Amino acid sequence: MLAHSSTRRSRLLAATTLIAATGVTVLAPAAAFADTAPTAGPTPAAVAPAAAAPTAKADENAAKPLAATLETAPGQAPITRGGEGATMKLTVTNNSDQEQQYHPAISVTPLGTAPSSWSWIEFTAKEISGAEASYGIRTFGTDGFAGYVLPKNGMMSRTFTVPARTTYSWSVTVQVRAALPVDNTAVKLTLLNDRDNSTNSAPIDLAVAAPTEALFQHFSPSDGTIKFDQPWETDLSLLNNGAATASPITPTLRYPVTGADLKLDLQQPNGTWTTVAGSNNTWQLPPVIAGIGKGESYHYRLRFSLDSLTGTGMFFSGWLSLLPNTDQGPIDVAEGALVKVDGYRATPTPRPEPTPTATTPAPTTTPTDTPSTAPTGTPTTTPTTAPTTPRPDATTTAAAPVTVPTTTPSATAGAKVVAAGYNSGNRAGTTTTTTATGATGTTLASTGAGDSVAMVGTAGALVLLGSGAVLYAKRRRTRPQG
Repeated sequence: MLAHSSTRRSRLLAATTLIAATGVTVLAPAAAFADTAPTAGPTPAAVAPAAAAPTAKADENAAKPLAATLETAPGQAPITRGGEGATMKLTVTNNSDQEQQYHPAISVTPLGTAPSSWSWIEFTAKEISGAEASYGIRTFGTDGFAGYVLPKNGMMSRTFTVPARTTYSWSVTVQVRAALPVDNTAVKLTLLNDRDNSTNSAPIDLAVAAPTEALFQHFSPSDGTIKFDQPWETDLSLLNNGAATASPITPTLRYPVTGADLKLDLQQPNGTWTTVAGSNNTWQLPPVIAGIGKGESYHYRLRFSLDSLTGTGMFFSGWLSLLPNTDQGPIDVAEGALVKVDGYRATPTPRPEPTPTATTPAPTTTPTDTPSTAPTGTPTTTPTTAPTTPRPDATTTAAAPVTVPTTTPSATAGAKVVAAGYNSGNRAGTTTTTTATGATGTTLASTGAGDSVAMVGTAGALVLLGSGAVLYAKRRRTRPQG
């Protein structure tokens, strides 16, 4: 019996050693450990090392060269929506003998309902000691918000270089706005470093005070372009994340851009549009008569059109926003809408030409209409266009001169009158000018014969000479022989 009991104890001791070595949890019947009650004496050697072994996480942290901490100011009070927020101190120490790259960020996670607007939080950062000039930038992703601390003017991926055995510190500020849903009584701040070469302090729960006045504006879409032939529509939501209001709220909308006049139409519940009166791109929207309940919102459907350009430019850009003051408390206007105005016309609207008067010079183009009545004076020569083939009995080689009618044609006084004729290029000595009656100083077009008349004269002379030669030869043939 004694030998059997000893064998059973040996088996239990071996099983205990195996569990401790492998880290596997085993559920065993209570009767199996009936003979393993603690007894006086030292702890078995196989069990003691397992209880004293460091965790894998501790080993991992011990191997990291940087140690980073984020701490709030002593006695930090709950932050309020739209208030100054909380300012904390970020510190990193390089405990190694080599310089290290550090890329810090702070994740802020609401502990209640997630915000539907990106502008529920503000994040800033500034260097305190050691680090170069720094700033904070907000980023958003599927996991929520993260504020990065970066070297000034640096891109998102740029890191700080921490020299060996050196400490850097920064001041970081977190503010929440009215867009944070009302059921969030705290936010969690977690220190991050995507270089994964630092130990990080534990997360901080930062208390958020219950909201009182928390009206907030939201545009969807929050950007657009307005043209003469392209209006822009958006939904404006007035959200109440504070206490319920039962009194009317009268919001005022403004687009602070001069040089372009916009027209605002408001969609009615039946789908029709009505124009909202305004001036200087400022409009008072219809009041919310019954107020807005806690956590509720009121919506306006707006349509903007470009009415006219009043400045010298054609392109403008500005933030469309409600004015912050209302009869029921301020509106958090952090999230406006970026609206651009494009006044360029692909087909400009033609402008009417001024009507000529008696004192206004008429257009300089040549009239194409034939005078309604013939001149009373009869030209003494043939038309100004010389014939292409001269008559055989012509007796001169000079071109016939052009005679301009001396009577006034049926044209408006002051208009140019062009006599019919061939223009040879305004060569010197070939231009004849005259002035119609009642048209002082008006110059006619060139009407000279030019080189073409000289060529016609030469051709006529050659024809006459040829005819004379033919007659002479015929006379000699017909003369009797002596």
